[in-house]
Amino acid sequence: MSDQTNTTSDQRRVVIVGAGVAGVQTAVALREQGWTGAITLLGAEPHQPYDRPPLSKAVLLGKSEGSAFEVDFDSLGIDLRLGREVTGLRPEERVLDTADGPEPYDRLVIATGAEPVVLPGTEGIPGVHLLRTLDDATRLRPVLADQHDVVVVGAGWIGAEFATAAREAGCKVTVVEAADRPLAGALPAEVAAHMVGWYADCGAELLTGARVVSLSEGAVLLDDGTRLTAGAVVVGIGARPSTDWLAGTGIELAADRSVVTDERLRTSLPDIYAVGDCASFPSARYAERLLVHHWDNALQG
Repeated sequence: MSDQTNTTSDQRRVVIVGAGVAGVQTAVALREQGWTGAITLLGAEPHQPYDRPPLSKAVLLGKSEGSAFEVDFDSLGIDLRLGREVTGLRPEERVLDTADGPEPYDRLVIATGAEPVVLPGTEGIPGVHLLRTLDDATRLRPVLADQHDVVVVGAGWIGAEFATAAREAGCKVTVVEAADRPLAGALPAEVAAHMVGWYADCGAELLTGARVVSLSEGAVLLDDGTRLTAGAVVVGIGARPSTDWLAGTGIELAADRSVVTDERLRTSLPDIYAVGDCASFPSARYAERLLVHHWDNALQG
């Protein structure tokens, strides 16, 4: 988008779908780099755009009420619209479909991030939680405050951070991991091995090579017959790109459901870009396409 002149951009409207770090940083960077046209930032949540890492730490423990970005959207001329979930895209008409009606665009940036993978069979069971949004963290606060016994399913980053916070709050914590070590999909074995001692040091029990067979209110049953008492269950088994709303639009999606982009984050359709956790891009360094679920990737994209 930076190849447009100011004269051209004056008549063009950029719409950014997603008000997380990738979407907010895109809007700010456009202004900093001289874009003078309209910028509309659509956020599905009703809250002011916020940073996610503090959710599993300060916000969860009640040390902070939120983590809103310190961005003056009005002074930057960014039209921030909250509670505006996008449900579809009509690229031939350059229109987004939302619950509040159509939203036209000249240039579109997809920054819808990723959504947690749900453990099959857990939908609707009381006491089962995810930790992705500010509302999720708010719902989990009483669990920690009341020092419930907690079972964490998944020893990835979210599982590790939540286990730390729960132990700090005085909860008994058991972490169940299907792989033979924590962070098996993110770190080499020799690095991930050090995490086993970390769980012991923080006072959390780590069960590796353990699969959840079923969940019920107050209990988790493992494949070896072990039954764990659980005042709450927190599921952290990964995330997937939030791109279901793009089905049938003509935008190319990879097998992992990420939006396929080129080295400049352009999608398969003209004037549509994708950035952050929902986009995969070619890496010259690694000679393969990368999908990176990390705060810094969202910030730098």
